[in-house]
Amino acid sequence: MDLLKTVFGIDVSSRKSNVCIMVNGKKVNDYAISNDMVGFNRLIGDLKQVTKPQIIFEATGVYSRRLQAFLDMHELRYVMMNPLEAKRKTKDDLHQNKTDNRIYEQASHDLISNKNRLHKAVQLTFPEIEHLMVNPRGKNYWSIALRFPHPDIVLETKEADIIDFLKGLSGIGKKRANDITQSLIRLAKVACPAVKKNSAHVRGLKMAINNILSAEEECQTALQEMAKLAPKRDLEILTSIPGIGENTALRIISELGDIRRFNNPSQLNAFVGVDPQVYESGNLTAHLSISKRGTAIGRKVLYLAINQIQSAKKAGNPCHIADYYEKRKRSSETASHKKAAIASIHKLLRTIFALIKNDQLYSYDVAKHNQRLLS
Repeated sequence: MDLLKTVFGIDVSSRKSNVCIMVNGKKVNDYAISNDMVGFNRLIGDLKQVTKPQIIFEATGVYSRRLQAFLDMHELRYVMMNPLEAKRKTKDDLHQNKTDNRIYEQASHDLISNKNRLHKAVQLTFPEIEHLMVNPRGKNYWSIALRFPHPDIVLETKEADIIDFLKGLSGIGKKRANDITQSLIRLAKVACPAVKKNSAHVRGLKMAINNILSAEEECQTALQEMAKLAPKRDLEILTSIPGIGENTALRIISELGDIRRFNNPSQLNAFVGVDPQVYESGNLTAHLSISKRGTAIGRKVLYLAINQIQSAKKAGNPCHIADYYEKRKRSSETASHKKAAIASIHKLLRTIFALIKNDQLYSYDVAKHNQRLLS
């Protein structure tokens, strides 16, 4: 007796999904369900009536993610028609990694915006507090500014209470707490704020700091999630390039995915969107600006990496990509930083491609030798 082969084909759209049930190649039923618990529960009811059903649906971006999550929750196997998405799901779950990078990007944007808001608010409430620490940023500074946003609050607080508060912050011992307290009181005594301690500007300052702390925590959480999913060897290879730290490496891996799926660096350039556009008309062929067809966040992270590689060279950590950037800048007096950086991104992508494909760590001497062979 032949076993029945039941297939559930699901066409997912924004609000509803169409379900087609096939038994041994023949359609036996079709219906529409809403993309919510009501619709999904109807689907699960039908699935449970069948032994080993085959579930097939096309990955349709955000619309299919709810169905996918629901099937995962019930530990049901399925096939997505988009092979790239299926590969990401079954291998490294790099799609989720890219989502974490989007969250990191948004949190970073919020962080910068609220830092600017904080600086403006402090100029009215207690500008002297920015001189309290060598670097007026970081969780300890923000916590101090949140607790003492106005000089009157400092002067109304007992010295011992300020010391106790500071000792509760990370990395601040008794002596440092006492030193910071004395500095804080001294600054408060000479301050001349533009607003009162109960003003809306003080409330706005507190709001900005709370937003900063929240965004900072979101960034760290996103990085931790990216670290869980990133291939350890790829991370090791990327961080071997001078100037590329772990955070930047994680974000590059999240955006590029598995480099090994590309056949050559040109495919990688096109994926990122730094490949040049070409205009052809008759006998005329013109190379225009980059296509920007790929991921904008990926280009932004790579642009950041070029700046970091430049800074690393100035700090005594040479890299052939930094050499190339400087050569491009020297070759034309009118060459902008952006054009030189884009050209350097091409070289960085070729370097990343070669290192990962060959499973090698970066070596400046090897890179310089290879450059001489190619020139």
